[in-house]
Amino acid sequence: MMSSVEKMIDQYILAWNQTGLESYSLEFEKCWGSNALYSDQYSEHTGVQGIADFADQSLKFAPDRKFSVLEIPECHHTYGRYAWKVETGGKTNVGYDYFEFNAEFKITKLISFFTLPDDYPIEKLG
Repeated sequence: MMSSVEKMIDQYILAWNQTGLESYSLEFEKCWGSNALYSDQYSEHTGVQGIADFADQSLKFAPDRKFSVLEIPECHHTYGRYAWKVETGGKTNVGYDYFEFNAEFKITKLISFFTLPDDYPIEKLG
């Protein structure tokens, strides 16, 4: 049986696999706290609209991407981590996320670790 944390992370991955700002907003709302922080080595975004805008902007550079969970979440108390992968353009990239969540099983902080391909136009994500 899938735990509440696994469902939360599956919803987060589902949200990233959407294809439009409205869809991103609706799906992130289900798993993302209103003031949640997303941070990686390239950028930071706050709130549902912040993460939805970021996902929508990044889709322009990888329109065929497909995210999936690579390792199910490990967690204790309100902290966790998991591994994910993204497939796009025939290539696969792997990342690791540390996350914190609240009693409603909504992410309040997510710190992502990954390396972008050399040809990814990170400067255009703003």
